[in-house]
Order: sequence, then structure tokens, then C-alpha cells
Amino acid sequence: MYKFPSTRNFGYGKQIAWAGHQALRAYYGQGHYATVQAHFSRWRQFCDWLRAYYGIHDAVEIRQHHLNEYAQHLAQQVEEEVMAVAYAQNLLSSINTTLKALRGDGRLRIDSPSKQVGRRSHIRRELPSGYDWEQFESAVDALEKANLLRACAVARLCRTLGLRLREAVLGDIPRWLRERDERGEIDVREGTKGGRGKEVARWVPVDGAGDYALDYADLIRLDLDCGTNLLKPHESYDSLVNDGEIHKARAILHRHGIKGYHDLRAAWACDRYYELAFRHPPVVLQNAPSDEMPEDEAEATETLAKELGLELAQELGHNRLDVLAAYIGSHRR
Repeated sequence: MYKFPSTRNFGYGKQIAWAGHQALRAYYGQGHYATVQAHFSRWRQFCDWLRAYYGIHDAVEIRQHHLNEYAQHLAQQVEEEVMAVAYAQNLLSSINTTLKALRGDGRLRIDSPSKQVGRRSHIRRELPSGYDWEQFESAVDALEKANLLRACAVARLCRTLGLRLREAVLGDIPRWLRERDERGEIDVREGTKGGRGKEVARWVPVDGAGDYALDYADLIRLDLDCGTNLLKPHESYDSLVNDGEIHKARAILHRHGIKGYHDLRAAWACDRYYELAFRHPPVVLQNAPSDEMPEDEAEATETLAKELGLELAQELGHNRLDVLAAYIGSHRR
């Protein structure tokens, strides 16, 4: 294929996305139309991310750290169940293919996309970002100032009730308010993982911070003429989360040291463990100065983790103890 004399985008044109398309067509010898189109569609999403976060319009400027950060960005979306693992892997694979077509070599690439974004059980070693309330309040204040009010409401619901991102967006807020007033807890049904919420009750206790989060979400819902949840009429979950306000809010959360909405859920789990056990969860113990914790606390906490783990796991929407370590850590090395 004919290449432009300019070095911009390795000679394939001025627009980075379009240049990737032309490079793919040349790479596949003007054939494999469906494959080219699939790679191009995924490449274009990467280009949008590059422009939004780094202002990059030329593929020549792409460096390895950009690829690594994009992989982390997708891994966070997988963890928050915004994106399927298989789709995230395909996005990364298409970036490798397109960069190889543009550059003519494979030196700049994302190694093992499956390992980068594959969902796997792990033991939390670091405190969840947003565990510190002062840090969290600073972040949500910034969201309010940026007029990202629904993102602020979602962040509060995740941090104070341990909700997943999808649950916070799709939850039936009027019903939650009634349940809170009647019994001091809410039943999480909408947006649950695998749709299990329709068959299995999941009651989550509501404390003072949770009270405020629910009232705040209801106020925003009414002010913006939303339905029973935080979606406006004729608005889809995908448009709000991936293309709209929730996506824009991520950059502000990152600037305040909060990795994402899922970390806020983990922060709630650590607080909730302390309420149930009257002891700190393992990840807090492991990140605290040794002179601040009693010597016997670690052993006692491990015993309590087995006794209270199932209750906390159920409140998080899991019925498996093995995933709890991803939220509160474990003493088993």
C-alpha cells in the first residue's frame, strides 16, 4: 500500500486511528476484511484513550508505559465487571497486531494479554485506595466541583455499602430507602453478578455513612429526572459508564489516589470486617507499624476470618470464602 512521505504515524497518514486501519489493510494484503475491521475497531478505542489521557495523536509517540497503563486500565474495568475478560484480551491483542503493522516490528507490544487482564483470585497486599476517609472525601468533593454528580453518588454507594459499580448504577433507590427505614439494611438485587440477585436475597447493613449515600443518590436521581436508578430515560448503562460521566470521573479519582470503584468496595469490606470482628482485617495489620498492633492480633484475626468470612462474603455478593482475601487480605503467605 502507498505510504505518505511524512513520518507521522509511520507514514500511514495524519490521523492515528485511520493510519492504523491503513497499516492493517497493508499487513493483511488487502484481504481478511472482517479481521481488519475487528482489529481497527479495537485499535480506535485505544486511540481514544491515548488522546483523552495523554493527548497523543501520532503513533510514533507511543511508548511501552502507555501500553502498560492501558492494560491496567482494562484490568480495572474487568475487575469492576464493566468489561468481559475475553473482550479485554481481544483489545490488547489487536493493539499488538496494529502496532506491528504500523512499525514493521514487534518490539513494542503488550506481553501476554491474558495475564494482564485475566480475572484471577489474589490476596490483597496493599490497603484499598479510599480506605482513608479523608482521601475519599477529598475525591468526592472534586467530583462534585466537576459537576459529576452521579459519579459522586456511585462512589459514595460503593464506599459505604460495598456495592459493585453496576449495582450502584442500577439499584432501585426508592426500594432501598424503604428497606433502610423498615429494617436498617437493603437488599441488593439489580445489577448483581450473574443476575443471581433476582433469586438470592443479599442484605447489606446501612450505617450513618450509608444513610447519607442513599439520601444523596436519591436527591441526584430526582434532580436529574432519572428513573428508579441513576440512569436517565433512554440512557443505557454502557453510555453512562464507558462513554459518559462514570468514565470521566475515573481521571479525577486517579488524581486523588483512588484506583477505581472496586477499591472503594474493598475499603468497605475492611471496615465491615472490623465491625463484625472488632479487630482489624489482615491487610490493615500487614500495612500498620508493628508497634501499633498487639502481638496476638494476627493469630486471632485469622481464626475470626474463618468464622465471619462467610457472612461478609455473602454481604459482598459472593458465596465463596476464597475470594474474600482479594478484599481484606490473608495471613497465609
